[in-house]
Amino acid sequence: MLDIPLPRIFGQTVLTASALRQHLTAPRPSPLHMPQLLAHWPALSHWRRSDNLDHLRRSIGDDRQVEVELVRRGRGYLDPSLSRVHMSFGTYLDAFILDRIPSQGDLSTLPTAYLAQMDLCDAGNVQEDVPPLPHFQSGPQASMYRRTLWIGPEGSFTPFHQDPYIGLYSQVMGNKTFFVLPPEAADSLQPSTVPQHTNTSTVPISVTRIFSEADSEGEMIPPHTLERFRAQLIKAFALPGACQVMLTAGESILVPQGWWHSAEGIDGPGIGVGAWFR
Repeated sequence: MLDIPLPRIFGQTVLTASALRQHLTAPRPSPLHMPQLLAHWPALSHWRRSDNLDHLRRSIGDDRQVEVELVRRGRGYLDPSLSRVHMSFGTYLDAFILDRIPSQGDLSTLPTAYLAQMDLCDAGNVQEDVPPLPHFQSGPQASMYRRTLWIGPEGSFTPFHQDPYIGLYSQVMGNKTFFVLPPEAADSLQPSTVPQHTNTSTVPISVTRIFSEADSEGEMIPPHTLERFRAQLIKAFALPGACQVMLTAGESILVPQGWWHSAEGIDGPGIGVGAWFR
């Protein structure tokens, strides 16, 4: 596994919105790991697995219909197996996050269920637990675009992709690993030629699995193809600014506009909140 640290704000000092604006208006802003940004968010103490996420359930509503991405385990949203289904929020939590509804068959063959990009405007009273940060106005245009909620089980995976906005993702529960590459890494990532997905890499599995000795859970990818993916990523991670970080609850990552990034849920289910701005 590659291990390349991001620039990090150490100690108890929180990066101010004005300092972030100065960073983002530099000629080539880099990714940032910000571990102290969310200390005041009520969600850090209110959203708990120990009480079956009761507070979050009441904020959104057990019966509220949500869109969930189902995809075979270890694959991302370009995989042909992807389907999008609607179910109640309570059913989603109980079946896929809290394991309160028994599953039949081999768990390794069941799909991953990812609640991705749920708009906070559609998420009941959730914004009271994750109030907006002044940092969302720190982009060169001081323009906020959208805030979203992300919930997924261990193993949820987003392939490398680019966004047309600055991204600030904050982990509220659980852990998530981010891999970030500069825009010029495109040649190593094989972007899709499908018009609506030209911002997304066609490398089908996560960085962790590409560099796993065992190629766990039977990915059925030929060894020579895995070797090619490894060589491409080693080349990409040698570029200036390439990095990785594991976020724990209360930590955030800043992804500059146009930078490639991939994310993997690890060590159990996770919940995070994203913001896009310019």
